[in-house]
Amino acid sequence: MQTIKFRFLTDKEKGELFILKTTKKDIVNNFTLTLEEIRYIEKFKKPYLKLGYALQYLFLKNLGYQLHKDIPLEILKYVGEQLRVQDFKIDIYLNNEAARLRHFSEIADFLSFSRFKMNSDFEKLTENIARKFSNNLEITSLFLSELKKMRIVAPGISTIEDILSKASIKAERNIYEEVLLQLKDKKKLDILLENSCDPESVFSQLKNTSVNISSSGAKELLSKIKFIDKIDCNCDLGFLSDSKISYFLTEIQRSDKFRIQRFADENKKYAYLAMFLYFRRRHFVDMVIEVTSNYAHKILKRSRKKTQKQNTLNFQNYRNNSNRLKDIIKDIIRIEEFDEFKKYKDSLLPLKEELDSQEEEMEDIDFLLKSHHSFNYTNELLECINFATNTKPELVKLLNSFPAYKSRKRLEINIHFFSSQWQKYIKKYEYSKKIIEIALLYTIRDNIRSGDLFVRKSGKYNSFDHYLIEPIEIDNDDEAVKFLNEIKNSFNLPKKLDFNLEIDKDEKNYFTEKVYSYFPKITMTEMIYEVNSWTNFLDSFKESSQQETSGKQKSIVATLLANGHNIGFSKMSVSGSIDESVLRRTNEYYFNHNTLSKAQIFLVNYHHSLDIVKNWGDGGKSSSDGMRIPINSKTIYADYNTHYGNRGGAIYRHISDQYTPYYVQMLQGRDSNHVLDGLLYHGTDLDIYEHSTDTAGYTEQMFALTYLLGFKFKPRIKNAEHQQLYYFENISVGNAQFKKINEKVIIENYHEILRVVESIRSGKVKASLIMQKIGSYARDNAIAKALKELGRIFKTMYLLDYLTDKVLRKEVQQMLNKGESINSVARILHFGKNGRINESTIEEQLEKASSLNILLGVLVAWNSRYLEKVYKTVKSEDWFEEEQFKRVSPLGSGHVNFLGKYIFEEEKIVSEDGLRPLKLKG
Repeated sequence: MQTIKFRFLTDKEKGELFILKTTKKDIVNNFTLTLEEIRYIEKFKKPYLKLGYALQYLFLKNLGYQLHKDIPLEILKYVGEQLRVQDFKIDIYLNNEAARLRHFSEIADFLSFSRFKMNSDFEKLTENIARKFSNNLEITSLFLSELKKMRIVAPGISTIEDILSKASIKAERNIYEEVLLQLKDKKKLDILLENSCDPESVFSQLKNTSVNISSSGAKELLSKIKFIDKIDCNCDLGFLSDSKISYFLTEIQRSDKFRIQRFADENKKYAYLAMFLYFRRRHFVDMVIEVTSNYAHKILKRSRKKTQKQNTLNFQNYRNNSNRLKDIIKDIIRIEEFDEFKKYKDSLLPLKEELDSQEEEMEDIDFLLKSHHSFNYTNELLECINFATNTKPELVKLLNSFPAYKSRKRLEINIHFFSSQWQKYIKKYEYSKKIIEIALLYTIRDNIRSGDLFVRKSGKYNSFDHYLIEPIEIDNDDEAVKFLNEIKNSFNLPKKLDFNLEIDKDEKNYFTEKVYSYFPKITMTEMIYEVNSWTNFLDSFKESSQQETSGKQKSIVATLLANGHNIGFSKMSVSGSIDESVLRRTNEYYFNHNTLSKAQIFLVNYHHSLDIVKNWGDGGKSSSDGMRIPINSKTIYADYNTHYGNRGGAIYRHISDQYTPYYVQMLQGRDSNHVLDGLLYHGTDLDIYEHSTDTAGYTEQMFALTYLLGFKFKPRIKNAEHQQLYYFENISVGNAQFKKINEKVIIENYHEILRVVESIRSGKVKASLIMQKIGSYARDNAIAKALKELGRIFKTMYLLDYLTDKVLRKEVQQMLNKGESINSVARILHFGKNGRINESTIEEQLEKASSLNILLGVLVAWNSRYLEKVYKTVKSEDWFEEEQFKRVSPLGSGHVNFLGKYIFEEEKIVSEDGLRPLKLKG
């Protein structure tokens, strides 16, 4: 079999793997000698032998590998002080190979470490690790950790790379084979690579599917699901770890028809196509549910408006007719002769007809029923999607049998699982199939939201239990009571309340303008290259490929600017003299969630390492806020906002107190669903312990989860002084009423709450997904209710501080101001197409948002470095004030040219008609 060699670890990853951490805690844990060990090492007379032997011993004992040359001075000093060695020079020992090898052999024997020798057991171990994980650095770290546990000396890095690269290749080949074993006929997948009558391949059509929130959108998605089912190449990836599934999802998202066709390994090609259908089907199921849910809400809202309008009109007609009738009755009462009554006949008959035709007061369902044609896909939906339940088996039974009632106009079914309102409507229309179809769609929507219905073959709408770790074993039934007692003891209930919501505002800082006047003028392109010369953050994009990437930097920078500035590839190709197709390929292959996240992490970590950032904070506090953007594409990931008067979405950005934009995502639902994602998944060196949001980012459950996950939550809550306060009993303090929380529901669900928290912490489920589910559940969901009750206590404790502490209010306001300021700069950067984006999928929208975030990170890093330079230059001048300088933010943009450069050169056109040639279509 041909051996495929490729770079398993980058140079940067190798550096991260063996880097020695020099925090006090790490040094103490890894480089502390016992008294017995010190006495043994003191047998050596020469200081460099003592120090060298001790380091070899500690490296092998605590780190599991051999001593290397780059040892930080802090570690040398710490070990030297224990041995009373004054000379920390280690070079003599490192260059004495004979002594070093002799000592290492002695130490390995003493610690019972054996040398590594590849065998079948290690083949199984490495393949299992490679099968579970996809990040090469993570795979290598786990392998080294396993060797240390087995007391085996780690081999050299080149050997490790060779072993793990082979294991990864073998693991992936085995996965491909297991996928293909599930298929009846893999050749059926060839249809995906065909173009049929459309210029786009079937693969591209499925990949690029986007729909609006409408019945036609839902029907189009259902037709795609039917098409996938008709191919009959469904596979189940349940045998893979979450990490591996995520890896293949990313790989397939960045693949196109041509890349898959080029695979030399046929098994890989067909496995990718099968996995593509697996991911697409689940995605389409999620989209159908979302479209139906949002469309049902939209139609019901429209029906309510029409009903209200019609009832208002009916009422007006009723009043007019009522007044006419009163006038006629008055005249009739005065009539004495019967012949005189006849003259009213002509006016009474039309009035009677009008009164007879007067419609009764209409209900929402009356107009909703007129929209039945909009919901005429119920049967298709139930045929394509299998619903499951743990609580309502009779509802699922009806859903499964409903398609069999196609030809019936009226249905005799049990309607008790419909809401009382729908039962009333069904009876009103005498069990009409039309009304029951509509009722079913709304019932499905409501029961999915409440958690009573779920879909196993779905990404977002599986059962709540599916997203959690295994149930936690209960060691102590009193643990919950003890937990609540601790909270109660820490609750400082004031004797009187004096609320004051004043916030001292900072005056406009003209000092900032003076400082920025020293900055050199620069273009955004120049800034990117300069920051890259300090950080090498552009290497993140190159590392997404095992192919040679020299010469790609220009197209990567151009693609980054095209995305971040939102000017598109067509205009960038004209401005940057790079072919549009090159930019599109660069975007397809090098720009994905992993590479964009890596680049952001590089920038954040570099910025955090600068001395000047201490002016603004320690990097432990942050805030998050959404930035509304218009979205003009055919997509369900946009909604109409009456305040802004357009369809759009929002970029949700986390920013540290050091002005670093350290995490970004596209909003789906409430802001509060996405707060925890940034705090947990940023992957940077920032150690966030405190977070602020505005009102949109707060819920009572958020207070509970942030506390249990180890964060302090400090939101700015609208009308904070009017919020209901809670305590462990009903009490009054002055005019404030404290309502009793439900301790029983917290105690009964305490271990399930911990299970949710550990599922989020361990990465089993993404925080935003579980927050969305908790937020949508009905009031009778026990876990959601318990989290809400617990959060009410933490919210009250925070509000008591917020409402009485002016310093805290100012601190929260300043943190939120930083987020609002960076959003203002982001709008300047994101100037193309008036800030409107046309991408239809969340992934594509996130690529744009992440590129913008990288440009913000570049700006902040560059400005910070030059603020340091300005400080050194002007700190001794008379006008300079140290405290004022600390308030200067790195968000200035007046010195930056975002538009590029214009070249004014006359070009002579040489042609028969004196005009440029047309761009003729093939």
